[in-house]
Amino acid sequence: VLESILSASNHEKILIHFLDEEMWSAVGKLHNNREVTVWIHGSEIQPWHRRKFNFENEEQVEKAKIASQARMDFWQPLMKNIPKNLHFVFVSEYFASEVMEDVGVNLNPDSYSIIHNPINTSLFSFEQKPDSQRSKILSIRPFASKKYANDLTVKAIQHLSKSEIFDKLEFMIIGDGRLFEEELKPIMKFENVIIQRKFLSHNEIANLHKQYGIFVCPTRMDSQGVSRDEAMSSGLVPITTEITAIPEFVDEKSGILTPPEDGIAIADAIETLYHDKQLFQSLSKSASQRVRVQTASDIIITKELQIMHGDDS
Repeated sequence: VLESILSASNHEKILIHFLDEEMWSAVGKLHNNREVTVWIHGSEIQPWHRRKFNFENEEQVEKAKIASQARMDFWQPLMKNIPKNLHFVFVSEYFASEVMEDVGVNLNPDSYSIIHNPINTSLFSFEQKPDSQRSKILSIRPFASKKYANDLTVKAIQHLSKSEIFDKLEFMIIGDGRLFEEELKPIMKFENVIIQRKFLSHNEIANLHKQYGIFVCPTRMDSQGVSRDEAMSSGLVPITTEITAIPEFVDEKSGILTPPEDGIAIADAIETLYHDKQLFQSLSKSASQRVRVQTASDIIITKELQIMHGDDS
């Protein structure tokens, strides 16, 4: 169907997300007289070892290796001999470097761009947080894989439960996925931990942002981290992991970065913010400003339009 549409159309440009071999079998035959831009996100290109935290046994690892090799067999020839009309877009500098390392290429800077995912700063608007919200902690995350590191949030809450400030804290955890019950079971007994199994609309998320002051979002791998950026835009202080692309979007002035696999460091960060109103306010304002100069929709859309229509648009 795609081949038929492209054959019969006079589109000057083709824009692709999540390119795979099947798509390219259609586009590759017809791209010579048109420009093709491919946004690369992660799962469609990463080798198995970048997500090894997801595998629970050797059988899963072996299946992942086979699928991984198939991806490499497609991407390596394409990136080592890039057609002149093909241009790649990566969401972060880190991710571009990771892909080049994994595929074994050193892309010419003219063949790719770095354009972050856009954040709607109008919807996720900033209002100065009351000091009291430093004790209100929010987590909105999928529970679909270990990538989201919700188990580290659980460890942090378990550790804080032994702290004298625990009763003064309120946690809201919202999400869904196959790991939901398994990972959250240890903290379901706490009265100040509110757990809701559901997905939310963007408007619902924006409204929740207004009620909380800290956004806990540890991770084991991220090429950017959109939900964190949305929370930062609203003025929540992010507590996240110093891993992969995260330091490209959060620094010590706009959030708290914790070591990988360290739930106690997350707990310590929550305690630090509870005891330091000034730090909480400073990080909250800086977080919202960071998004507005780096990933705000108007900035990103301008860059995307330049890709689509040329720099003179």
